[in-house]
Amino acid sequence: MSSAVVKCPFLSRTSKSFLQNSGGSLKTYAQQCPVMREVMSCPVRARSTLATADARTVSEGSCGVAGPAKESSPCPLNCKDVCQGHKNPEVTSLVNDSAVEQVSKKCPFASAILSVASATKTTASANLVANAVKSAANRFLPLKLGCPFLLSQDDSGTMQMLRVKFPQTVSVPAEQPDERESFYDECDDIEESFDYKQFFVDRVAEKKQKNVYREFKTINRLASAHPAAMNFCSSAARSAVDDVLLSFSTALGFDKGGVDPGLPSDMADMLVEMMNESNVQAASKMVWCSNDYLGMSRHPIVKDVAIRVIESHGVGAGGTRNISGNGRYHNFLERELAALHSKEQALLFTSCFVANESTLSTLGRWLPNCIYYSDEGNHASMIQGIRNSRCPKRVFRHNDHGHLEQLLAADCAEELAQGIAPRPKIVAFESVYSMTGDVCPVGAICDLAHQYGALTFIDEVHAVGLYGETGAGIAERDGFLDKVDIVTGTLGKAFGVVGGYIAGPQSLVDAVRNEAPGFIFTTSLPPSSVAAALVSVRVLRGAEGRDLRVRHQASVVSVRDRLLMAGLPVMDCPSHIVPIHVGNAALCTRISADLLDNFGIYIQAINSPTVPVGQELLRLTPGPHHTDEMTDVLIDSLLAVWHKHGLLLENDPIATVQVMQTGQRQTIATRAADICLEQRPALAAA
Repeated sequence: MSSAVVKCPFLSRTSKSFLQNSGGSLKTYAQQCPVMREVMSCPVRARSTLATADARTVSEGSCGVAGPAKESSPCPLNCKDVCQGHKNPEVTSLVNDSAVEQVSKKCPFASAILSVASATKTTASANLVANAVKSAANRFLPLKLGCPFLLSQDDSGTMQMLRVKFPQTVSVPAEQPDERESFYDECDDIEESFDYKQFFVDRVAEKKQKNVYREFKTINRLASAHPAAMNFCSSAARSAVDDVLLSFSTALGFDKGGVDPGLPSDMADMLVEMMNESNVQAASKMVWCSNDYLGMSRHPIVKDVAIRVIESHGVGAGGTRNISGNGRYHNFLERELAALHSKEQALLFTSCFVANESTLSTLGRWLPNCIYYSDEGNHASMIQGIRNSRCPKRVFRHNDHGHLEQLLAADCAEELAQGIAPRPKIVAFESVYSMTGDVCPVGAICDLAHQYGALTFIDEVHAVGLYGETGAGIAERDGFLDKVDIVTGTLGKAFGVVGGYIAGPQSLVDAVRNEAPGFIFTTSLPPSSVAAALVSVRVLRGAEGRDLRVRHQASVVSVRDRLLMAGLPVMDCPSHIVPIHVGNAALCTRISADLLDNFGIYIQAINSPTVPVGQELLRLTPGPHHTDEMTDVLIDSLLAVWHKHGLLLENDPIATVQVMQTGQRQTIATRAADICLEQRPALAAA
């Protein structure tokens, strides 16, 4: 009986330790299976006992099964009368269809087989029935064809019933393992029944077929030549990197049977020298899609501070903020960020994704009966945080404060009609939407939220450092800092480092600090990164930051205007993001690859699910370090690729411009490479 119990769909989901130590309690748990419960309540008699029964002395139970009437026992099919027929495998073949269906409907798996087979039996095709049953089996229990419990019960009347009704689909079970076999081995067999590898292979293949599979471009940005980078996407470049890693491992002795020979003192110089050698196979590219908007990651003061702090405190934080990972740089930076946004307190996170998800989910769990109002264009981190809070949410149309007011008014009217106290409410939105470049009406949304008693939660990730007198974002630029209750930002874009944060009222931030799992249970940011971010924030709050913001906006306006004049389908948006509409995932990916491989231009293709299907685009982020000459090469490259792929320009509806010849495309690529070399004289000389 133990083999049957282990193969039961219910018990197969039970832990191995329970199965190994449960003993007789397995029978108790088996009672939760409707089929097993009935079979166990009517134990099968020994065949020798049945053989002595007078086969001619039979009675007929209410189920229509004939059998000996010598013993009284409840029928597995719940017959009201005495029935011995079900105990005798020789008599079981007389069971009628209705009796089979009666017991089978009590097992979800057997019921599925019956329903599928019944729907196809009019075709009189055994193969079709078998295929249908196999399909049902795969849907409900992908362990084997047929219920694992029923297949293990070779002596049971139930098994004989299914054989009689569907002889093509229910095969004779293989010999069962010995009762004394360990439960551990049997559980291993069950675990191996689901093909995990094939499942994931199929899912990835599906993404590739839909052209939404993500391929990560391997580039090394050059601090000395921003915004240039080395491209390691070609096969020659990848091979060169593999050779470097192999040579490095060999030099360290890691290839000698795992024996650690000790690390050479010049290991850093060795690795850098080898990587520089691999640069020979890597072509220079110009990056037009980086979120390091102002190039602060290579600012000399920011770099110097990071290096000095590493020398003093090492490269890691050493623990969570609660356990040895809370340093003075963390405290200094949180004060700086609170002052930047004119808030009482700030809190650091490892990223702004974590900041958004942790804060929104924590607030939703804490506030009783809270309701979220979320812009339909919100970032995945905000959506996930609201989802994890398990609070009801209302999604308002993108940047539509009129629709938001309708939703707020409806909930407030319902509270008034029911005579209940106002429920806590949070309106969550972004200031700059990262893919389309839209800017939200901060003042209107904040006014509406407060009018209906709601808190405001604004994500300024793509605005901090770039807008406002001190770089606090759109809320500062538009004069609404005091109307924002909670603001989140990142240290990894305009500030050029890594990490995220929230800023708001002291009591609210303190509550999140004590309750948010994403803050409490993770290693804190390294001191070097925190110190570098602190310096970057201070630089951008001052005169140098204001100068960079002016140059940045001038570059954005210049590039956007020139792209429009060239006839490229630039989407209209008021921010620093310049999206070029493509509208087809496969084509968008090909254009991006063509620009990188043949023209020395890196612009990432943005496909679903980041943007809706049909709105695929190329996302450009011009910066203060992109020159006019770089822009010339960018536009010539885009025009060449546009015509190569048969796309029309806005000012060229009949496509009279001919496709550029290979020689012309090569000229553009050469110009791009020359510019990159000019930006990095040291590497060019080498």
